Amino acid sequence: MKILKVTAFSIILSGFFLLLFHSTAEATLKYRKETGKLCVFCHTRIPEPAQDDPELTEEGKKFKENGYHLTEAQRE
Repeated sequence: MKILKVTAFSIILSGFFLLLFHSTAEATLKYRKETGKLCVFCHTRIPEPAQDDPELTEEGKKFKENGYHLTEAQRE
């Protein structure tokens, strides 16, 4: 019974730290607020945090080439 309690506590504590130190969601929310676009506007799938070159849509490539700012056409 004690092992079960320790295991449950460890899982809960691990989940807490993952939520506390996870920055991807913050960046996504910031992007969403600034541009009004969803992730799928630029990405073909959700990129991994350590991934250097995520799979981008054509619009995502334009966004990246434009210094991570929307082009005039993308703002419409």
